[in-house]
Amino acid sequence: MKIPLKQYVHLLAAYLKPQQSRVIWLALTLFGSIALQILNPQLLGYFIDTAVSGGAQHALLTAALLFIGIALLTQVMSVAATYFGENVAWSATNALRVDLAEHCLRLDLSFHKSRTPGELLERVDGDVNALSRFFSQLVIHILGNGILLLGILIVLFFENWLAGATLSVFSLIALTLLLGLHSFAIPLWAAYRQMSAEFFGFLGEQLSCYAAKFNKQHYPYF
Repeated sequence: MKIPLKQYVHLLAAYLKPQQSRVIWLALTLFGSIALQILNPQLLGYFIDTAVSGGAQHALLTAALLFIGIALLTQVMSVAATYFGENVAWSATNALRVDLAEHCLRLDLSFHKSRTPGELLERVDGDVNALSRFFSQLVIHILGNGILLLGILIVLFFENWLAGATLSVFSLIALTLLLGLHSFAIPLWAAYRQMSAEFFGFLGEQLSCYAAKFNKQHYPYF
C-alpha cells in the first residue's frame, strides 16, 4: 500500500509541533554540523597548497589548529544533533503510543476477539518503536546527508566542473536505484511486521496457557 507523501508530512507536523524548541535546536545543530563538514576539507586543501608552495609556517600552524578545532566542533555538533533527534523521536513515539492505545480501547469487541493481546502489544509498541527512526533518523540521515551531498556538489562545481558534473550524474543514478529498492522493500517489510505481530500473539497465548496450567497444578485453591 502506497501512502501519499502528504500523510507523512501531516504525521510529522502533528507530533513534532509540540516540540518546536527541540526541533529548532535539532535543525541548528544539524545544519551547523553539515556546514563544518563542508568547511573542513577546504582548510585541509588550503594547508596542503600552502605547504606545497612553501608558505609561511605561521599560516600552516593556523590552518592546522583551525582544522583540528573544527573537527572537534563537528563531532560535538553531530552528538548534539543525535541527542536532540533521539529526544524528539522518543517524545513523538510516546505520544503516538498513547493515541494508538486510546484508539484500540475505543474499538468494538469484535476487533479484540480477532486480535490476540500479544499481537496488539507488538503493533502498538513494536511498530511505533520502528517509527522512532522515522522521527529522528529521517531528519538526521536523509535530510542531513541530502544537504551535505548538495553542498559537496556545489563546492566541486566551483573547484572542477567536470568532477562536479560526473558526481552529480552518479548521485542521480544512485538515488534512482535507492528509490527503486524502497518500493520493492516496503511490501516485504510490511509482511515481516505482520509475521512478527502474529508470532508475539502466538507466544502470548502459549505463555498464558502455561501460566494457567501452572497455577492450576500448584495453587488449586486460587
